[in-house]
Amino acid sequence: MPRKAERMRSEGVETLKAIARRSSWIIVLLVALGVLAMSLVRNHEGPLYSATSDVILSPLDFAAAAAGINTYVDPQLVNETESALAGSPQLFDQAAQQAGGLLGSGSAFRSATSVSKNGGTISFTVTGSDPKLAVERANAIADTYQSWRASLSTASIQNAIDQLNTQLTGAKASDPGLLDQLTRLKVLKVIAGGGNVLLVEHRQHAAKIRPRPVRDGLLGAFIGLFFGLLVVAGRELIDTRVRSEAEIEDLLEVPVLGTVEALPRKTSLVTVGRHRERFADMYALLAANLIQTSKDEKPTVIAVTSATAAEGKTTTASNLAAALASRNENVVLVDFDSRKPALGRVFRIPNDAPGVTDVLQRKARPEDAMWNVSLNGRLLVSPVVRTPARPASGNGKPKAGSLRVLPMGPENGKVTFAGQRERLKTVIESIEKSADFVVLDTPPALSVPDMTEISQLVDVVLIVVRHGRVSRRSLASLTRIQRNWTAPRTSAVLVGTPRHEEGYSYYGRS
Repeated sequence: MPRKAERMRSEGVETLKAIARRSSWIIVLLVALGVLAMSLVRNHEGPLYSATSDVILSPLDFAAAAAGINTYVDPQLVNETESALAGSPQLFDQAAQQAGGLLGSGSAFRSATSVSKNGGTISFTVTGSDPKLAVERANAIADTYQSWRASLSTASIQNAIDQLNTQLTGAKASDPGLLDQLTRLKVLKVIAGGGNVLLVEHRQHAAKIRPRPVRDGLLGAFIGLFFGLLVVAGRELIDTRVRSEAEIEDLLEVPVLGTVEALPRKTSLVTVGRHRERFADMYALLAANLIQTSKDEKPTVIAVTSATAAEGKTTTASNLAAALASRNENVVLVDFDSRKPALGRVFRIPNDAPGVTDVLQRKARPEDAMWNVSLNGRLLVSPVVRTPARPASGNGKPKAGSLRVLPMGPENGKVTFAGQRERLKTVIESIEKSADFVVLDTPPALSVPDMTEISQLVDVVLIVVRHGRVSRRSLASLTRIQRNWTAPRTSAVLVGTPRHEEGYSYYGRS
């Protein structure tokens, strides 16, 4: 169980890495668009300035201390009260009135101002497109707060003083107790007149808060990254294309014998020519695995197919045949894709050359329609003059293998293999006499029914799956068809993997 959990964890990490690699362009694009969009929006909105004036409050209530009041007051309640008073509309109306309307109305004051309280400091922050106006408004509201807060503190004290004066005026004689209370209230009014404000810190300059390229760029990048991750997640959710060996084995229930990297564009045959050093080892390993599973003395017939078109089965069949021949095997590569034959194009065989169609119609023998392929570093093809019999295993086997190609012929697309099982069997048996391996390039299994006929005549079926092309649904459909195949062994190969992913490319890397 620990090993299984570790393997699942490792596969999960690799899956995430693969998603990141193939979707990185989406994230980079959206991050760049986010940066550009945020910069354009900020520039379109125009410049914005901010000025903050601070009012520092006393940590002690001098009026309460002078009055001898020691009642406990919740600090949180005091903070909430001070914050509510600092944001009162009456404060802004009074500030606008004192400025004589030069700084705007009270509502304009308030909409442009944000109030915050941090400990014993109340900050009034004014924003606007005019830096001078922002500074004047911030200072004006701070100055107004000091007098307005004092007026609130002394209002109740003045009311008590008025009541005592009324009592003393109506008294027949001076009451020492009332006079003492009156004196204490007057002192208390003087102390409370400061409104517990120790200092008002004015602002001389406004800070520019928009546009700020660095901050705006970072904000746009984060927004783009967020939407990029959403897009990638949605894309992966609806994308059902197969990209890993584990998916192939789970869906097809067959082993994957190898992985082949994406080949250079418009290149088919890489086991000979200038790409040999870079890519030949991938097909050599695939050939080695096939030979390992083929332990019978008789020739081995391999049918190469795929679920859908354009997955690379012809390329795989061609390079596999060349790799087997490089391992001193006598190999015959036959084009059995009657709908879209391509071996003639890959090996540069003339279009009018006879092939499988002529053999099936008994117009030619298989050995008369074959072409020799040179494996000496570059692609050279020539008609077969004499087909050697397949040597017996042991000392009679030649030191070098051979590769011969039997194309489809000039009448491709006009024939079908349906109902021709016996003729196909005769052709394959005739080819087997002079070969160790016969590789058949067959049509896509989901496109035409030929593979069901061919599977009865072969020893191995190799299913080619192109990375990121075929869907899980297509492989599931192929699995249902595969149950009707009678080939002894069925395997798969994953081709077209990105070059930075793990595969059989070790020996090609510098």
